[in-house]
Amino acid sequence: MTTNPPLLQGSLVTLRPLTPADKELFYQWAVRSDATPFIFEGEGGAALPTWEQLFADYQPHYFDGSDPALGQSFGIVVNGQPIGQVNYDSIDPLDNSTELDIWIASRTDTSRGYGTDALNTLVDYLFAQLGVELCTIVPAASNTRAVRTYEKAGFRLAREVTHNQVRWLHMERQRPV
Repeated sequence: MTTNPPLLQGSLVTLRPLTPADKELFYQWAVRSDATPFIFEGEGGAALPTWEQLFADYQPHYFDGSDPALGQSFGIVVNGQPIGQVNYDSIDPLDNSTELDIWIASRTDTSRGYGTDALNTLVDYLFAQLGVELCTIVPAASNTRAVRTYEKAGFRLAREVTHNQVRWLHMERQRPV
């Protein structure tokens, strides 16, 4: 049974739950878009994932709404056109936290406030409807444009880690008290 949430309306974007029919577009955004180098930057030059490898990570619940506690993907829609995706992972029942990820497929759609609005819209939904207390996002430190977007969306640096010679920033946004 699917339990997709309704469309989530931000100031600039609409978030539309992705469906199984959107998997091809999702795959293209991941491996053949302007966002691809940023998505896989920390992989140390590894080959891009195959369809099977990508969807081993992005299980069916991301696209069918069958278990919102396990995570969900949303298309970011501007003026009726999908421009990328934002998702949250499983909600940790111990501290009601989840990790987010976002991709804007084309450079022409960056630096327009769409990513900030998409994150704010998703975080507001997670806090209000799913009881999430803490959202995290983990960009590579070298992805300064993304880091600025996350800061504009209220995320703050919690810690830095280096893995596979890449410096990662663990950023957090807590539910308002």
